[in-house]
Amino acid sequence: MRESIVDKFIGFLLISLIVFAIFLQITTTENTKKLKNEEILKTEQYAQKIVRLIELRVSSNLEKTVKGNDFVQKELNEILEAFLTKQYSYIFMLSKDAKGHYRFVLDGDKENPEEYGSVFFPKSKLFDKVYSEGKMSIIEQHDDVEGVWVSLVYPYMEEGKTEALLVLDLSREYATYLNNFNSPLVTVVRIMQVFLFLALLFLIMITYRYYQTRKILTKDSLSTAYTKYYLADFFNKNDIAQYYFFLVDIDEFKEFNKKYGNDFGNKLIQSFISRFQEVLGGKAKVVRVGTEFIAFVPKTEAGIHDLSEKLFQTMGKKYYLIEDEKIHISISMSAIDTPEESSTLPKILRVLDEELLKVKSQGKNTFRVLGADNGDALKYNDIDYIRLALEEERLLCLYQPICETQSKEIVKYEALARLVDKNDSSKLISPFQFMQLIKGTSQYIKMSKLVLSDVFYTLSKYPKIEISMNLDLDDLFNKDMMKLINNYLVDNKENAARLTFEIIEENEITDYERVSEIFHSLKKYGSKVAIDDFGSGYANYQYLIALDIDILKIDGSLIRELKNDDKRAYLVVESIKNLADIFNYEVVAEFVSDKFIYEQIKDLGIGYSQGYYLGEPRPINEYLS
Repeated sequence: MRESIVDKFIGFLLISLIVFAIFLQITTTENTKKLKNEEILKTEQYAQKIVRLIELRVSSNLEKTVKGNDFVQKELNEILEAFLTKQYSYIFMLSKDAKGHYRFVLDGDKENPEEYGSVFFPKSKLFDKVYSEGKMSIIEQHDDVEGVWVSLVYPYMEEGKTEALLVLDLSREYATYLNNFNSPLVTVVRIMQVFLFLALLFLIMITYRYYQTRKILTKDSLSTAYTKYYLADFFNKNDIAQYYFFLVDIDEFKEFNKKYGNDFGNKLIQSFISRFQEVLGGKAKVVRVGTEFIAFVPKTEAGIHDLSEKLFQTMGKKYYLIEDEKIHISISMSAIDTPEESSTLPKILRVLDEELLKVKSQGKNTFRVLGADNGDALKYNDIDYIRLALEEERLLCLYQPICETQSKEIVKYEALARLVDKNDSSKLISPFQFMQLIKGTSQYIKMSKLVLSDVFYTLSKYPKIEISMNLDLDDLFNKDMMKLINNYLVDNKENAARLTFEIIEENEITDYERVSEIFHSLKKYGSKVAIDDFGSGYANYQYLIALDIDILKIDGSLIRELKNDDKRAYLVVESIKNLADIFNYEVVAEFVSDKFIYEQIKDLGIGYSQGYYLGEPRPINEYLS
């Protein structure tokens, strides 16, 4: 949303600057026009002074006074000549003879004055109008008279009758001077306009490319569904509490691809999404994430339970006709009626994902609905609720086996912390639901202390097992946390060698030297260090070069891709395994969730495997009893 506001502000600012530049141009043009008008007004006043001066020199009829009197004619010409400044090309007086021809009476041109009585042929009929009406007029000459910009024609009146015309020709050079008076500003304004116009074109082009790119990012290339990018963008602008959410997975979809081919599978997805949209109605949005589909629909459409039942029955019970093949599918689904006080989109999606995982673990082909009144998973994001659980030490460590891949023999267990629901002890709360709330607080240290206590107690109670536990990269730089860990290592030296610290990270390592020193302190009593989720996030090959580690755990997102029989994913996982072999690291594949993935891991020769296919997280006594 902030980006949208910034974009609008930039656009508004750019358009405002363009409008300002246009305003400057108009103002400058008007200012130049005003200068010209003021100069013409001065010329009119100039003409009035000349006429008054001549009237003082001539006691009776002008033409009769001048005619045949060289002395008077010379004196009056010199008066006109005196008024001939650089602004004027010519100053002269004309009279009209009996035949209506204009003839020179006086001429202020010093170098080439016209003789008295010479004929003058005006190129404008305004001369006659001034003569007949006795009113001054301005005549724009354009290119009609060389070197002349405008002519001011002023009537010389005697006894209320026009006896002659005084003509003052303003020079074109002076007009150019006036035009150039504001030329630096005009040039700047024009440059500004060109720049702003190009900037506006660039902004339009960028905006067009942005929406084209956004369309590509928000629309699934295979179907009419949207992408997760659209989902996040949509709920940056809309209230999440006003929508129902659904998460649907096509069970065993890879089997359809394997049996009929990818093209067939793509057509099945297209048909599936089309039916999905029909069931939920036109206001619903469907987002595709692989073979999973997230849908959201306004709460005004129907009740969450009725809508979920209709969706499940329609999507999974009716057949799909693809290339003349009748295909029956089953789906697993979770749904939630988002509470009014619900938090963020990631929380909603996480809850849906966890509920869907429960559906799958119970045999698939069914659905679960969380109503607004029983969305327990959302309340687990309440910091007060989590604080109380830790104060009451309602923490349980489950242990998931890590197996030797070829033999499936358990060689180690990963400790996974869970909080126990206050009202229902059968409900276990995953750290993913509250970890971000308590990070950096005393509650986080308290939880870590409870986990360490349980891990070292278990190591002491079962002297033949090995355990690994998660340690966030940020923990390494937390003095209180490292002090707590070191105290446990010192007090349990005899068990430290059977403990592995799995380093997980949300931030990139910038000080490898310091991290290396911390790793050394962790390994001081024989403990091992593993890099968790290698191949995703910030965990990269620089870790292998700069850090002394023992184990690589390949990120589950890469392992999950093997389920789709993705050759590129296979090659990436294989490259990590081969590199680990060179460095003599142990390699663990996480999220081995079914036999197909297990066989691929086995085929790759990866030494160790972990996942629901090999064993779910359980209390340690269930594995060791």
